[in-house]
Amino acid sequence: MNFGGCGCGKLARMESDRHLDATVPSQDDGELRLGSSPRGAAANGVVLALTRAARSFLLYDPANEAIRQFLAALRVAVEGYLASWGDLPLVVSPFELLVHGEVVYLDRDRERSLAFRLYRDGVRRITLESALTWQELLKLLEILSIRYTGVRQAEDDMVVLLWKAGFAHIQLEAVEGFVPEEEEGEPSRPPTADTGGHHVEAPRDFDLPAPTLDVVGRVARRTLRLDEVDRILAEDSTQALPDLCVKLCAELLRAAADPADPLPLKEAVPQLREIRDFLLSEGLLSAVLEVVRMLAAAPFPSQGDAHERDVLLASFGDERAIARILRSVPRDATTAPTELVELLDRLPGNHLKMVIAVLETERGEASRRVARSLIERFVPRHGTWILEQLGTAEPSIAVELLRALAAADPQLALQGVQAVISRPDIELQLEVLHILENAAVSPVVTRVLVGLTAMPTEEVRVRALDLLGRRAIRAAFGPIAERVKREAPLRLGNREAEAAGEALARCDWPRALELFRTWLKPRGIFSSVLAGHTTLQWVGVSGMVYIPGDEAEALVRQVSERAGSELARHCTACLVKRRRVLRGAL
Repeated sequence: MNFGGCGCGKLARMESDRHLDATVPSQDDGELRLGSSPRGAAANGVVLALTRAARSFLLYDPANEAIRQFLAALRVAVEGYLASWGDLPLVVSPFELLVHGEVVYLDRDRERSLAFRLYRDGVRRITLESALTWQELLKLLEILSIRYTGVRQAEDDMVVLLWKAGFAHIQLEAVEGFVPEEEEGEPSRPPTADTGGHHVEAPRDFDLPAPTLDVVGRVARRTLRLDEVDRILAEDSTQALPDLCVKLCAELLRAAADPADPLPLKEAVPQLREIRDFLLSEGLLSAVLEVVRMLAAAPFPSQGDAHERDVLLASFGDERAIARILRSVPRDATTAPTELVELLDRLPGNHLKMVIAVLETERGEASRRVARSLIERFVPRHGTWILEQLGTAEPSIAVELLRALAAADPQLALQGVQAVISRPDIELQLEVLHILENAAVSPVVTRVLVGLTAMPTEEVRVRALDLLGRRAIRAAFGPIAERVKREAPLRLGNREAEAAGEALARCDWPRALELFRTWLKPRGIFSSVLAGHTTLQWVGVSGMVYIPGDEAEALVRQVSERAGSELARHCTACLVKRRRVLRGAL
């Protein structure tokens, strides 16, 4: 058993034990205590806990304390049964649930009966395996709660909901469900001449008299071993479906290749497409790859069959198929599965364009990461084509292409950076900064970063200044200083002024100290009211954080004594930060 991640926990279990008598319905509510054996009594407890919890979601708000108590009681009941007795196989009849022939649940009220709702939707057997997880049990509870909301709902029936849930430790046996007559609109009537139809009924004695058999044979019977029973049941389980699909594909291809009586491939294509859609929807890449291998290797002497095969093969890797595969990848996936890589290598078509087309509509983070890892594989062969797309691609696509270039070919990524730097999209500009953060310092990197300090968005300008300072690019000192002098009276806010001062000091602190002296020393009675003077002081004070020596600290203190309250607070903060920087704490 694995109930890891249970939201109830030990405290909820203790609370359940304490309040169980106050919250659990009594037999007067229509629930019967059944089970003559210890196993049956335990199974009855599980089913009752399950039905109570399912109905509780209709009675209480999700935040209500009663919900937690019902969940805790359910966890204790299921955990106890599975630990003591192993798998819980529930056989479903119209109003009863049985375990190994013993009735463990009985409710003839159609509005309340869990057995009736399961049976109506076609469920005939549901088995909770001993390895059942808490997350799977919660999902089962959610499905049962949905079907308790009404008799005929617009949503899928129980079998479809259970099938879509993809349980690993809940086995299901089902047939096509039925709807009682009173639950439908108008009672059905046999067609008559008045209704424009006709009715044919075979005579009751059409197959009489019974034929007389000359030889009466004896039926050999034997008791199956448990492993044989398990093998037979496994053949009909949901986990066996992928293998059955592959086997069916193999049989169809053998029939198509039969020299004596070949099956035209076009007659098998509908079944093969259904197999393809199922495997792709479930993300069963190993089975998909096996089918593709068989199709590619199958001998088709007929030109028509060979063409049908090529068209079918291409559909395994078209845009729709790739989208289905990407949506089925796990949430923590970072790279494309090896089966997907081999699949695309085996299939014809321009898969790079298809992956990019899927990215235009796919918004899942895991799907986009895997798609980007696929694009990285195409960079060595199609890097030039990818560069050409950067100028016109939608911003989110251009970002993904840039990331793929940076991961596969950093030098090519620098060309991509220059291709998008003139675009006004903030998303692209921030991605350029991220790429340049790890790029080796070069004239191209310096030119691009300096250009970003003049962009319309303050966030981009501040991050570019910060990166120039952290990379200590000396060649950027002059352009930054000129821009500060020019824009201090215009649009330089305190945040950007701080970033500019730190960048100047970290790029070339001796030149910065010389420049800051002229901005920080008192220059006359009217200097404080000159346009931009306070901003220049803010820049100089910020830069002194990264300049060693007593002079830097003395200049900051002089400014603090004459400054207004806001600049004075900034001087104090910079002095504190400076001490931490000089100690190596930052």
